[in-house]
Amino acid sequence: MTNHQIASVNLRDGLVMIRWSDNFEQQFQAASLRHSPGFPDSKRPAAEAGRFPMTPKGFEPRDAELTETGQLKLTWQPGRVESVHQADWLWSQTKNPVAHNLQSPTIIQWNADSINHLSEHDYNAVYTSNVARLALLEQILDWGVALIRNVPPELNSVEQVAGWFGQIPPNPYADDPHKPALTSIRVDPAVPVATHMSHFLGPHTDTCWRQTLIGLLLMHCLQAHPQGGRSMLVDGFAVANRLREESLESFELLSTVPVNFDAKVEDRDDWRVMGRIISLAADGVVEGIRYNGNSIGQLDLPDVLIASMYAALEKFESILYDKSLWWRPLLQPGDLLVIDNHRVLHGREAFDPIAGERHIQCCNVDRDDFHNRYRRMAKSHGSIRWDQRFSAGVI
Repeated sequence: MTNHQIASVNLRDGLVMIRWSDNFEQQFQAASLRHSPGFPDSKRPAAEAGRFPMTPKGFEPRDAELTETGQLKLTWQPGRVESVHQADWLWSQTKNPVAHNLQSPTIIQWNADSINHLSEHDYNAVYTSNVARLALLEQILDWGVALIRNVPPELNSVEQVAGWFGQIPPNPYADDPHKPALTSIRVDPAVPVATHMSHFLGPHTDTCWRQTLIGLLLMHCLQAHPQGGRSMLVDGFAVANRLREESLESFELLSTVPVNFDAKVEDRDDWRVMGRIISLAADGVVEGIRYNGNSIGQLDLPDVLIASMYAALEKFESILYDKSLWWRPLLQPGDLLVIDNHRVLHGREAFDPIAGERHIQCCNVDRDDFHNRYRRMAKSHGSIRWDQRFSAGVI
C-alpha cells in the first residue's frame, strides 16, 4: 500500500485531473480508464451489443469524485455506469512511466566500436544463477544480442540453452525430422540453400519471407573454420535511425510501402510475403527490421514509386554495408550467439570448404514467450523493468 493520497480530482474536456497529497499533478484521458482494473466487467466477454455499443453521444464520464476511502469514482453516461479506481493503482500509473508503458523500449544502439563494451556471459554462471540469467535476458532486450562463452561444444546443447529464453518452435530446415527444432549451418552440396554453402552472406534477418519472422536466433559454434567464416552482425535499429537522419524520404518509403519477399527452393518450397522493411510503433519508434536483399522479389508497385523505392533501398544498403557498423566476432567452439532476429541482422564471411569445416548449430525461440519469460523473472527479482514496454518487432 502506498502512503500517498489523492487530494482532489477534476473532470474537464475528457481529461481526469488528479492532484496528490504532495501536490504532484497528473492527468488521464478518461477513455483510457475503460479497460483499467476499476472499470466494471472490463475483462468480461462482450454482450450481444458488443464491447463498445454505439450511442448517440458516445459513452463518456460526466462526473468525477473521491469516495469516502479516497479512491477515484467516475460516473459514465449513458446508463450512469460507475467505475472506482484504486489510489494505489493510479499512483503506480501516474508516477512510474515504466509501469504505465510510456517509456520507450530501452534500446542501446551500437556500432563496431561501442559493441566492444558488451559484457560476455559464462555458461556455468548463467546455468547456476538466476541473477546472471536475468542480466543475460536484459542485455538481449537492450542490445539485441548476447554472447555466451563455454557452452559445451556438443550436438544439441543449443536446445538446452534455448529453453532458458522461451518456447522453441520447429525450424523449417531442421536437420532431422525427429529433432525439428535444430538445424545446422555447414557446407552440404545436397541442400540448395545459402547457409549450406561457403560464399559470403551479407547481413540479413532470417525468414523475412514469412509473415512472422523467427524470434530469437541462437547460433552455437561446434567447429570453427581455421581461416574464414567469421560472423558479422549489424544493429538494424542503428541503420534505420541513421537512414532517418540522412534521408527522411527513403526512411518514410521503407517504413510505409511493403515490398515482396520470397524464397523458392527448387520444387520444395515457395515462401512469399509482402512486408515493410522498417516497422514503426505509433509514436515513431523503430520496432523491427525485415531485410534480406537476396529475398526481395519483383517490386509490385505503382510506376511512380519504382525509382524512388530503388533509391531508398540503395541508401539503406549503403548504411547497412558500412563496415564501421559491423561487429565481427570470430566464434570458437563453445561460443553461442543469441540474436534478436527482429532487430539485429547477421551474415558470414566466405571461407574455403577444402581448408576445413565450419559447423554452427541453430535453434529459434518464440519472441513473445521470451518477453513473457523475462517479465516473470524480473518481477520475481523486484525489477521495475518487468512492466516496461518492449520493442514489438516486425509488424
